[in-house]
This record gives sequence, C-alpha cells and structure tokens, in this order.
Amino acid sequence: MRRRRLSESVAVRAALLASIAAAAPLAAAVAAGASPAMLVLAAAVAGGAVAGVLRLLKPLTGLADALEHYRDHRAAGRGGQDDFSRIRRSVKGLEARLEAATRRADPARLEDPLTGLPNRLAVMRRARDEIARARRKATPMAVALLALDGFPAAEKALGRLETERVLRLTAETLVQALRAYDLVGRWEGAIFVAVLPEAEVENAVDAMRRVRERIADDRIGMVAGAPVSASAGVAVLQPDDATLADIAGRAARALAQAQARGRGVEAAPGPRSRPPRITSV
Repeated sequence: MRRRRLSESVAVRAALLASIAAAAPLAAAVAAGASPAMLVLAAAVAGGAVAGVLRLLKPLTGLADALEHYRDHRAAGRGGQDDFSRIRRSVKGLEARLEAATRRADPARLEDPLTGLPNRLAVMRRARDEIARARRKATPMAVALLALDGFPAAEKALGRLETERVLRLTAETLVQALRAYDLVGRWEGAIFVAVLPEAEVENAVDAMRRVRERIADDRIGMVAGAPVSASAGVAVLQPDDATLADIAGRAARALAQAQARGRGVEAAPGPRSRPPRITSV
C-alpha cells in the first residue's frame, strides 16, 4: 500500500479540526432550542471557525510539502546528497589549497631548528632587501662568515648533545655581540653568517674580533682541555655583486685564509671609503 504523503496527513487533520470547530456552535444552538434565525447565525459562526482553522493550518501544510519533497529526494539519492557531495568536494579543494599555502609560508622552513636563527634561505631572502637599501642610499654593507675551528674533530670529542649546546651558545654570542639591526643566521654546519648594514670592512673585522673574544672568554665549550675557538672571513658589497652569494663567496675565501693562517679574522679585498686600519687579527 502506498505510503500516505505527509501533506495529505496534515490536510486530514485540518479538516477534522475544522469539522469540530463547526459542529460546536451548531450543537449548542440545537440543544438550546434556538429559532431558525439563531440557527442561521450559528451556521455563520461555524463557517468562520472553519475558515480560521484552515488559515492557521495553511503554513503547516506548506511545511509538510517541503519536508515531503526533501524526504523523496533523499530516499531517491538525489538533491540533498548531490549538494552535500559538491560541498564536500569544494571543502576538500580549499583544504588542499590552504595546506599548500601553509607549506609555502611555513616559518619552520626559514628557521634553523637548532639555534632558532634564520637559516640560509631566510638570510638570502632578507639580504636582497639590505643590498637594495645599500645601493639606494649609497651606503656600505659587509658580510661575515664565522666558523668554529676544527669542528669535525670537536664534534667527535664533544658528542652530539654538547655540540648542539656549543652551536646554540655561539648563535647567542653572535646576536648579543652585534647590533640589533644586524642580520645573523646559520649558514651551514658550524658556520654562521652576519649581514652588517652600513658597515665598512674595518667595522666588520672589529665586530668579528669581539665575537671571537667573547666565544673564548665565555668558554662555551672545551676540546682536549682547550676552549672552542672561531675564525671569521669578511667581505664588503661591491658594485657588481648581484646577490648575497657573491659577497659570501669572497667572505668564505677570506675565512679559509684565516683558518690556514692560524685562526683569526681575515678580510677579502674590496672598495673602502678610507684606508683600512686592520685586515687580520
């Protein structure tokens, strides 16, 4: 037997209520022995009651039709299910795009997890702005690479945990010894980089000398009874430098010379606004 529609059920109940509403005044009039005129009046009141009940129940009938339509579509696997599938696909697409954007903007990709300093990629990006600013303002800029001496051997002697502690303390020493607006990062391994805006080569050499002294004085690590030491190479921005890599390449060669000459600070040749006071320590 076919199931009765919800709207039909509501209509039947509405008719029943209307009949009760109409019968009440008529029954009362007959019971009271009313005259024909009173019966006519009672019939009019009954008609008004029917109309009022039907008017009040009309929204319920519309709601019943809507619910019945939804039920039919749901039972047939159409309509609402299709809408839900489309919404779900859209949400999944948005989630994928958001995840991709999050990966591109993930701060962890630009931060060295051990020291908390900007990593090489972050320093390279930020150095572009510093180079552009130095060219725009016609001011000098220096780059320094600082490396812990004998790091491979020291790493074996100290062990992993102590080596990581030494690297973290070296990073803290660099940040504390340099200016607040200098850019300090971890370049690779036990090599750190410092971008020094508005610094001549002499300023950069002096700054790296202070860092070396603090590393030795603080005795941040001991290898074979001797404190960990550091060497540094310095280079300045030149007119044909395109990126930080150009400057850092010269600083790396200066660093290698400093280490070969017995640990210290070495400056790569470059333009200067005044005669140098010091190039090696």
